[in-house]
Amino acid sequence: MELLPLRTDFDVRWRGYDHEQVQHYVREVEGELAVLTADREAALERAESLARQLEAARTENAELRARVDRICRTPIDTGALTERLRRMVELAHAEADEITTRARTAAEQDWSNAHQAADRLRRRAEHLVAELDRRRADLETEHRELMDRAHAKVEEMTRQAERRRRELDDQAEQVRRQIESDFEQAMAQRRAEAMRALADQQRTAQARAEQTVREATEHAGRIVADAESRVEVLRRHRERLAGELRAAQALLSDMEPLLRPLPEETIVTMEVIHHDQRSREPVPH
Repeated sequence: MELLPLRTDFDVRWRGYDHEQVQHYVREVEGELAVLTADREAALERAESLARQLEAARTENAELRARVDRICRTPIDTGALTERLRRMVELAHAEADEITTRARTAAEQDWSNAHQAADRLRRRAEHLVAELDRRRADLETEHRELMDRAHAKVEEMTRQAERRRRELDDQAEQVRRQIESDFEQAMAQRRAEAMRALADQQRTAQARAEQTVREATEHAGRIVADAESRVEVLRRHRERLAGELRAAQALLSDMEPLLRPLPEETIVTMEVIHHDQRSREPVPH
């Protein structure tokens, strides 16, 4: 009979029996079961052999009994038998009884040993199976307890995480509102500072612009006054020159008859001009 390996694919969990120890124990139990099975099969084989021997002894005993019966059914005069034959018959009866007794005793002893070995093997196997069932039940119970504790722990951790998440959300919301408030206050303060700085810059720029306009106006006034002064000087100079020009024109008008050339002066003048022009012409080569 072939033994099937025991189920050893236990679920591995964080806590519980040590996995290596369980595997080692199962291997030892399988080895013991294999040894007990081999012993049982050997005992059964021995019992069968003894049964065959017993059957052979019974057959031989039956044959001897048949021979003895045949001899017994044939009346023999004991007086006619020799002492040697009588002794042989007695020895044959004694040997047949001894063989029958020995075979029966050996068979009964072997059957008793086989039954005892089978009972021990059965009790050992039942004990091992019960032990394995108990271990399996313990493992399953511990597994269920571990799973229940793990589920409870996970649920508790989930509740704590959810509670912590809500607390963090509330804190984050408070921080966000505080940051927004601080930001709005800072922006308002910066806006006010910027408005004040802008107003200061505008006032400074306006003052500078007014000063620039004032300086430009004053400079332009000085330029205009200087220009007007120069224009007045030029106007007086022009009027003076105009007066002098009118006087010169009047003088020329008065002196025009005196400036006209005489006829002979005109001829000489023309000859001089003609001679001058000829002297300026290029000389041909």
